[in-house]
Amino acid sequence: MLEVLTGYSVQLIYALLFVLLLLCGLGFPMAEELVLLAGGVLVASGTLHPVLMFLVMLAGVLIGDVFLFGLGRGVGSRLSRSPRFTQWFTQKLVRGRPFFVRYGSTTVFLARFIPGLRAPAFLIAGTMQMSLWRFLLIDGLASLLFVPALCVIGYLFADHIDVITTRLRHLERAAGVLLLLTGLGWFAWRQWGRRKSDAAVPPR
Repeated sequence: MLEVLTGYSVQLIYALLFVLLLLCGLGFPMAEELVLLAGGVLVASGTLHPVLMFLVMLAGVLIGDVFLFGLGRGVGSRLSRSPRFTQWFTQKLVRGRPFFVRYGSTTVFLARFIPGLRAPAFLIAGTMQMSLWRFLLIDGLASLLFVPALCVIGYLFADHIDVITTRLRHLERAAGVLLLLTGLGWFAWRQWGRRKSDAAVPPR
C-alpha cells in the first residue's frame, strides 16, 4: 500500500488516506490500523505533515463511524415501522435498551480498539437509538487515543512496518476467532437456559 501511495502527489495522498479510512468504516476489507500505520510511516519519511495527517485520519475514522451509527439508526427506525417486525423488534429493543443505557458508552469506547467489534457495536448503538451527541463524544474520545497511537507506532517503527502489519493481521484473526467463540458460547448458554426453564415448568 505504501508503494502505491507514494506514487501520487501529497494532496492526493491525504485524500486517499481519508477515503480508505472512510471505506474501512463502511465495511471495505481493509483494516483501519494498516491505514493509520501507513500515515505514521509517511510522516517519518517526510512525505506528510504530522498535524494535517492526524486531522485527516481522525476525520476519516469519525465520519465512517457516524455513517455506521446512522445506518443502524435507520435500520432500527424502518424495522419499528414494519408490521411484520414491529412486535419482534420492539421486544428486542425493550430488552436491549437497559443494557445500552448501562453499558452502551463503555461498549462503544472499547469497540474502537477491538477489530471485528467496531461495526457491530456502532450499528447496535444506532439501532438502540443512542443519542448522536453521546455517540460522538464517546467515539471521539476513543479515537483521540486510537488514531495517534497507531500513527505514532507507524512513525517510530517505520523500518519494521512489515513485521508490525503481519503481527497485526495475526492479532485481528485471533480477535475474530475469539469473538466468534464468545458469540457461540453465549448463544449455547442462552439455549441451555431456555431449555432448563422450559423443563422446570410443570405440565398442565
